[in-house]
Amino acid sequence: MKIAGDTHTHTLICQHAFSTLLENIRAAAAKGHRFLATTEHGPAMPGAPFVWFFDSLPNAVPREVEGVVVIRGCEANITDLSGALDIPEGSLRRLDMVIASMHRPTFPKGTTREERTAAWLAVAQNPRVDVIGHLGDPRFDADYEAVIRAFREGGQAVELNSSSDRSRPGSGENCRRIAALCREHGVPVVLSTDAHFCTAIGEVDWAASLAEEAGIPEEQILNLDYRRFRDWLAPRHGIWDLPEE
Repeated sequence: MKIAGDTHTHTLICQHAFSTLLENIRAAAAKGHRFLATTEHGPAMPGAPFVWFFDSLPNAVPREVEGVVVIRGCEANITDLSGALDIPEGSLRRLDMVIASMHRPTFPKGTTREERTAAWLAVAQNPRVDVIGHLGDPRFDADYEAVIRAFREGGQAVELNSSSDRSRPGSGENCRRIAALCREHGVPVVLSTDAHFCTAIGEVDWAASLAEEAGIPEEQILNLDYRRFRDWLAPRHGIWDLPEE
């Protein structure tokens, strides 16, 4: 599968990635992508940018650079069992896209499966959240049937993250289950890299294999087509300056 744009990428501003935003954009352009989402970690992650970075991002970075539409987003950290995020509501409103994820440095330790499920169910009710990040991480196992149904009701897309295969050991079985549930319940999916270096941009083979194995129809995978992705995202955030083609 060839994607029209990568929906989850990082730059050296987060201090554990190794390319600039311009390098990522040029890598996307070289692979023929129409768009690129830049999605830095929220400030609760060690080394992540301050909140003012996200406030400045929409004004500082042009909508289109070297033929690539830039989706100016974030990867917000879920910080407690109520599903709270580490980026304020006012800042989230300024962004084009919000991924919500659980990470070991930013989510409470020693939680139960039931508690994590409750946190995800709360996230599903947050209208600012567009994409659910690397849900298959075995450290944050949850009741996937319940949360996938909730994401369908909340209108969120679920990410199949190609970096999970190497960065989050043991994710494979969970990710296969998640992909199958997304197919069953008609939940939209994005294929992403979670790239931390520019050469990884667009390399979604593992995520694509999960989608194919689960039998997810191409029309359910938002970022295989730019216009499909745009038409899903634009009304969620009221971003009407995205080019039509």
